[in-house]
Amino acid sequence: MNGAGVRSLFLLGALFGLSGCETTEQGTQNAQGLTPEHFLRTAILEDNELKSTATITTIEGHRRKQGLLRMVYDDNFLRAIIDKKTGKVTYQVYQSIFYQATDWRMYRKANYETPKGSESADATFLRPPLAHHFDCPDHTSSICTYNEHVGFTVDRELLDSIASTYEPSKNGVWRFKFTPRIGDDFQDKLSVSEIVGFLQAVDAFKASVGTSE
Repeated sequence: MNGAGVRSLFLLGALFGLSGCETTEQGTQNAQGLTPEHFLRTAILEDNELKSTATITTIEGHRRKQGLLRMVYDDNFLRAIIDKKTGKVTYQVYQSIFYQATDWRMYRKANYETPKGSESADATFLRPPLAHHFDCPDHTSSICTYNEHVGFTVDRELLDSIASTYEPSKNGVWRFKFTPRIGDDFQDKLSVSEIVGFLQAVDAFKASVGTSE
């Protein structure tokens, strides 16, 4: 590896995490202490009278910031796409995955917990995947940093089932993982309180526009 590659990987290490900075696991634990009211209050509504759908996300409910520059890398949130005429809602888990590798992993399958056991779903790209060139300009390094924005659709019935388990003192979580074409699985979770607040935000918006599924 040449000198430029070494400097780039050093920069990458500084960005991803330094001693004393919040790790992904710590960020998840901190999110578990947040209440449904917090996620309801911070839910983001994107609506335009010229569009037939509105979108609600929990992207600002809790963002796991890492490293010296407090960047957001591996992170997730819930998203609802609401048809304002019919009230039909598409519910999604949205996940951003950063990794260092020699090639794209292509996360295309998801497995998630249900009351009846693990179930699977197709994972799709929700934004175009990115290769970050500060660590592999002109292929000067064999290791590159990739970022995939993937997600999967989940039924309201399951989300209601998870939300029904909420207990303020237990900080429950819902677990899932993404499986790639090659490489390691990526495991993550959402707090039950985030799911509760998210569903409350969706229902409040539907009531405000007078729609029902």
